[in-house]
Amino acid sequence: MTVMFCPRCKQGEIAKATIRKTGSLIFVCQECEAAWFFASEISEAEFTDFGNHMEGIGLEPRWIELDVTTI
Repeated sequence: MTVMFCPRCKQGEIAKATIRKTGSLIFVCQECEAAWFFASEISEAEFTDFGNHMEGIGLEPRWIELDVTTI
């Protein structure tokens, strides 16, 4: 498995996960919590803040809300 580092912060690894309550796939940096919804869209210029996204869908912005499938 290839480790993918965050293009935004250049430090954290990208985790692939599923949001438990929605079943949606999400890719999240373990360091800065930049998030993407498709692996092909992971870039420095285009990202969503994990916390803002989770609050926007009515969930707590916590990793416990995720089922991490790959790190």
